[in-house]
Amino acid sequence: MKAAIVLIVLSWCAARAPAQEIRIFSAFERIDPYGNPAAPDRDLVPREILSPTIARNGHLSVHVAITVPSGSNYFLYVASNPPDLVKLALYREHFVPCGVGYCPDWLTPLSSPTFGAMPESLSDIKGQTTRCYLLDILATTDTPPRRVRVEALLKTGTWQVAPMELRIVAPTVPDTKEISREQNTAPVDAPASATAQRQLLRHLAGLPPQLPEQILRIADIVQRNAAEDMLLAGSASLPELNLLSFSPLQWPSVGSEWYLKVIDFLHNRPQ
Repeated sequence: MKAAIVLIVLSWCAARAPAQEIRIFSAFERIDPYGNPAAPDRDLVPREILSPTIARNGHLSVHVAITVPSGSNYFLYVASNPPDLVKLALYREHFVPCGVGYCPDWLTPLSSPTFGAMPESLSDIKGQTTRCYLLDILATTDTPPRRVRVEALLKTGTWQVAPMELRIVAPTVPDTKEISREQNTAPVDAPASATAQRQLLRHLAGLPPQLPEQILRIADIVQRNAAEDMLLAGSASLPELNLLSFSPLQWPSVGSEWYLKVIDFLHNRPQ
C-alpha cells in the first residue's frame, strides 16, 4: 500500500513539473521567464514559425525559448543545412521588469553550442521556468533563392529540435553602408512591433530608414531589420504599406505580430 501511495505522489509531481521544451517565436513575440508571451506582445493567434522568408543581404531574427525543470542543465546548439548558405548569430536575452511582469531586453552574444542552467544564476526571478535566446540569421547577397533547414537543438538527457525551413527569396536588400545610424526604438514595455512601425512610418513620410548605432537590445535588432525592410521597399510609397502601417490602431484585433504582414508583402511583391 505504501509503495502504491509513493508511486502516485511521484506521478503527480512528475505531471506538474515543467517539461523539457524548445520553441521558436517571431521577433514580435517576446517570451517571459515563465514561458508565456510577454504582456505587451500577447497575440490571440501567434504565427507558427515553420517556413519563414528572408531576403538576400537581409536578416531574420527569432526568439528561442527553452523551458526545463528547475535544477536542470542543458546545451543549446544552432545549425543550418547546408551549413554555409546563411550566417547564424546567437544572443542570450536578459529579463528586465516590464509592467507587472518581465520582458527580455538586453542581449549578450554567445557561441554555439552554449551551456545553460535553470534558473539563471545572475537573476533572481522567483519560479522561473524559461530562458530565452535570440537567433539572428543573415542571408548573404550571393545566396541563391532556395530553402535552407535551420535548427535550434536542446539537449538535457535527450535531444529535442525546433526546426525551420528557411526560404531565401529573390529580393535583395540594398547596401546599408550609407544609411544613417540613430537609435530610434520604442520603450521596453511597448509592443516589439512598435519599433518596426517607427521605420515604416518614416518611409511613408518620405524619410530614409535609420539603422541603430549598435546592437545591444532586442529593440535594436527589430529596428535594424525594419530599416532593411524599408530599403527593400525602395522609394515608392505603396498603398498597401500605408494601410498596414496603421493596422494596429484601426484594428486592435490584428495582434502584436501585425508587422509580419509587411514582411510578407515586401518579400512576395513583383520586383
